[in-house]
Amino acid sequence: MSLPPYTPAEPSKEALDYVTLVNLDLAKFDTESGRRELAASLYEAAIGHGFLTLTNHGISDEVYQRQMQLANAVMTLPPEEKAPYEVTPEEDARGLYVGFKPAGPLGHKGGFPKQLDHYNILVHDPKNRPHPEVLRPYLQETQEVMHFIRSNILKKLLTLMAMVLEVPEEEILATHAPGGSKTEYIRYMMCEPRPKEESEKYRDIFLSGHTDWGSWTFLFSQPISALQVLDHTDGVYRWVRHQPKGLVINFGEALERLTGGLFKATIHRVVQPPVDQRHLRRIGVIYFARPADEQELSPLKSSPLLTRLGRDKPMDDRVFCMADYLDARKHGWKRYEYDIDRPADPTKHADFFAGEYPDPEGHKSLGKFDDVPREVYVPQLKLEAA
Repeated sequence: MSLPPYTPAEPSKEALDYVTLVNLDLAKFDTESGRRELAASLYEAAIGHGFLTLTNHGISDEVYQRQMQLANAVMTLPPEEKAPYEVTPEEDARGLYVGFKPAGPLGHKGGFPKQLDHYNILVHDPKNRPHPEVLRPYLQETQEVMHFIRSNILKKLLTLMAMVLEVPEEEILATHAPGGSKTEYIRYMMCEPRPKEESEKYRDIFLSGHTDWGSWTFLFSQPISALQVLDHTDGVYRWVRHQPKGLVINFGEALERLTGGLFKATIHRVVQPPVDQRHLRRIGVIYFARPADEQELSPLKSSPLLTRLGRDKPMDDRVFCMADYLDARKHGWKRYEYDIDRPADPTKHADFFAGEYPDPEGHKSLGKFDDVPREVYVPQLKLEAA
């Protein structure tokens, strides 16, 4: 089956306030001196924005473009063709993020404010779930992309992380043991243009400020400007610049907890594009990496660097393994209001977090945090900490 045509948009011509990110050129990884340089850059990103870009990652231009084309094809299917592949409440409650998850009531629940449509494919899927017809001829390629990210790109980043933390590479690789996470996946995502009234209802935000729950997130960069990162030098949200054919990487909460807060979980959001791109549909391809389900999310005790920096103690009073951490976060634990520059007016704005997480009967969650008041985040500015 042929895919419908997809032509990437032209980058915005507006003068946006872009954040300056570290770039890792993985072509340097093959030499010892290159790895040392990359490790230093990774450390700079870790103590900086928790965001970086990646070039020469090894995914061919042809495959990169086809993944974007696939995402467009899958996400623009009519609702009746999506319905048979929607995630069930039982799967969702167990953290199996698989299939379609439309915007709407299913997305309005504790821990994950969502106004986006997306389709998830597990990297480890023991049930071999069926997929929409348009995707089936390309499913093997998509699986190869996921395994390449995991076994090549992620492995290189974990090797660099081991160099930063001064621990054996094997110890870091073991945190992401192959097959260890049942919830690692690739996501195809779509943001449709919004009418003015609908956009204003959500403060011109598509995905409110948040941090990802896993370790590393890999985004196929695309030219419609909408992604913003909170800059901790001054507490201002800034736009992330498109990196043609590159990957945009951010650190998640699991990585932050494994490093005692050294690798900062990135606060980011998706907002209304600039005026010259506001009428365009935004397509996304994202891979979410996670530690093994049983991995305890506490600082790696063998790291001399974490000990020297005083980051060898757990960040929270409760320490979870990865699988339990996902359950707690989905039910509203550690939920913050990060859109501090766009305060909500309850008389005219909708609440991204309205409602409780709809657990199916019999699901044993770690506890309901939905009724815990959401705290307003106060940035710890670097200039103040200096």
